[in-house]
Amino acid sequence: MIRAAREDKHTRALVLRVDSPGGEVYAAEQIRREVALTRAAGIPVVVSMGDVAASGGYWISMNANRIMAEPNTITGSIGIFGMYYSVPGTLAKLGIASDGVATGPMAGAFDITRPLDPKVGAVIQAIINKGYRDFVGGVAKARGKSFDAIDAIAQGRVWTGRQALQRGLVDQLGGLDDAIGEAAKLAKLASGYPVRYEEAPLSTFERFLISMKQNAMVTTLQGYGIHLPRWVAQVNAMAPDLALLRRAEPGKPNVYAYCFCTPH
Repeated sequence: MIRAAREDKHTRALVLRVDSPGGEVYAAEQIRREVALTRAAGIPVVVSMGDVAASGGYWISMNANRIMAEPNTITGSIGIFGMYYSVPGTLAKLGIASDGVATGPMAGAFDITRPLDPKVGAVIQAIINKGYRDFVGGVAKARGKSFDAIDAIAQGRVWTGRQALQRGLVDQLGGLDDAIGEAAKLAKLASGYPVRYEEAPLSTFERFLISMKQNAMVTTLQGYGIHLPRWVAQVNAMAPDLALLRRAEPGKPNVYAYCFCTPH
């Protein structure tokens, strides 16, 4: 979507709304690269941080022209970790074993039926260390600070938006409207500029939710004086939030809450 906005000749500035706790380095780097390419194309980019913009959420933000956060945004978490698990004892209790023929010292390195080989652990740790150096180095370059200065506030530490501002990880506090105004200022746009929202196409599930509002059966019931719950009229707006229901798995309890009020 960032690439599509950049290649649109009508795009003069881009606001990237970030609400993500991160999770995967490769995906974050792909998004960060598109942000950098957008800036290189002469289109200013302003990041607007939502509730959470941490770890990979900060990674994708660091190359923007300006980073704006809410005072209570959860951000930072500049760090990286990896996990490996093995279950040799558990499988042995079940009478399960494995065997094979090895052709090198690293053969079968990720066989979960064996304890982690210390040599393999050293390789994994080296990859983690490089990822951390890349993360801290990228932030240092983007924020115009030294590696040591960013390392001192990195190491996985989590900050509020206000704390991040004090530590130079964000440029100012503000919401989405403030970010849009800042982007327009950077692009030197006159007042009355249009704002277009780029969003991923609706999935089949989301289209189904939206269609409920115009469903013929719903209309018929209302015609007979049957008053439906108020939430039915709000399904259209709720569709993106209810998309998380797609991740529900049979047999696993899931609890979801939706607030129809406006918290202050």
